[in-house]
Amino acid sequence: MRAIERDVLLFVLAVTAGSADGWSYFGLGHAFVANMTGNTVLLGLSVFQNHGDMVHPLLSLACYAAGVVTASLLTKGASDAATTAGREMIWSRAISWTLLLEGVLIGAAELGWIVIQKGWGLAVAERDVLSLNVLLGVVALGIGMQSGAMLPLKIPGVMTTYITGTWTTLLNGLVRFITRKQEPEQRTQLPGRLLMQAGVLTVYFGSAVLTGWLFRYVRLTVGALPAGTVLLVGVYGLVRSRRSA
Repeated sequence: MRAIERDVLLFVLAVTAGSADGWSYFGLGHAFVANMTGNTVLLGLSVFQNHGDMVHPLLSLACYAAGVVTASLLTKGASDAATTAGREMIWSRAISWTLLLEGVLIGAAELGWIVIQKGWGLAVAERDVLSLNVLLGVVALGIGMQSGAMLPLKIPGVMTTYITGTWTTLLNGLVRFITRKQEPEQRTQLPGRLLMQAGVLTVYFGSAVLTGWLFRYVRLTVGALPAGTVLLVGVYGLVRSRRSA
């Protein structure tokens, strides 16, 4: 039961990452908050461009890194089994608290996004600085925390933010499954893992599509999707752990 709940929550976290990436690229300075590969390319390309934008990909990279470090410190000692003192939990309470903090950060960014879009009490220049720098950094910090919080789970080939790695392990696993090039003990685990990886990729893509829809029709609420999903996961994890106590 715990494994099923965990997998469902990972799908929800993939929504958080996919929607946050779409939000940041289209609305917060054409940089990513989860796709650090893309930011590295954007940063490299900007070096020899006359009007290249180094600020936003560099800011996102730095804040993402800070988020990973923060989550690593907060979840230090967290186990993947989370069965301390005979209690069966989805994951450690430290992971849930880290995700809640991420949700608060992204929620604050959504409030700032609404203020910017409405222009309440801010000059145009002030709104531009706030949107392209502060909000991007805050969201990248939160997504970095999500990535760091997921590491103690040690789920092979599945990351809710590192989609390139998920694509790679999915395709590699499919080849091994089709050619039957896997160890006997892996034959029962591999199909489920492949389905999990495919599900994460599908959800990530779907959340990006939904974010595009929000940008077109309900622009003010675009940040509510990543904030709401990660808050849901964090609260559920804490509630579940208390019931298991």
